[in-house]
Amino acid sequence: MSGTSVSIQRIAFRFSPFVLLFLAYAASLPHAIGQSNSGSVKSFHDDVLNITYFYPATFVTAPPNSTPTGSSKCIQSTFFAYSVTPIESSSFALSTIDGTCPETLRTAIELGPFTREQVLHQLKQYGEPQIIQEPSRYAIAGHPTAITVASVAIPAAPGKVAQVVYAAQACALGNTPVKSHKRSDPAEPVTHVVCFDFTTQNGGMLSEMFSFIIQFDNSQPQPMFPSSVVRTTEAPTSR
Repeated sequence: MSGTSVSIQRIAFRFSPFVLLFLAYAASLPHAIGQSNSGSVKSFHDDVLNITYFYPATFVTAPPNSTPTGSSKCIQSTFFAYSVTPIESSSFALSTIDGTCPETLRTAIELGPFTREQVLHQLKQYGEPQIIQEPSRYAIAGHPTAITVASVAIPAAPGKVAQVVYAAQACALGNTPVKSHKRSDPAEPVTHVVCFDFTTQNGGMLSEMFSFIIQFDNSQPQPMFPSSVVRTTEAPTSR
């Protein structure tokens, strides 16, 4: 197997539904990556939720209507893209949690604990993950949001250099609770949570997170990961 294919397999393994798709694309990666450099920014629009995501053009997306669904019906994968070079791999995934699983939605609405649980769960297949940044709360266009950043060291194979995989997960309330004019009326319930999961094998590439933009409905586009919120990408501090 080529170095590119091995790199793809490692970064894609935690997205188990995507592994076969990744391996099928491996042979065409050099051509696809060359095409992606034609512009600086790409976008993806979620027609159902009316959310637009902007991301660096170096990321290659799956063909339309071919993105596999996740193994859990409670967390619905909506978009997946990756960037592969001879020395590192990065990927990001968009997902939605809605009323399909009420209990999961209630957990996701807590945001901070949910992002922490999810990012650690995703990295555990590589080893013992560690938190770089505990859940931090902020808002995007009035939508409450939280992010957790973690990493995991992958033991070096014979003749290879040890690697560290970094991951950041941010989740936001897809709709903001709105109260009616009558104080006695309850606020409208949160119907869905949207999550953005970024993974890279290169710690220096975590700064690339600042290039991702999100636009809810017709609001002003805003950073998915504001630089004022992501405090550090230094060595892990806690487990």
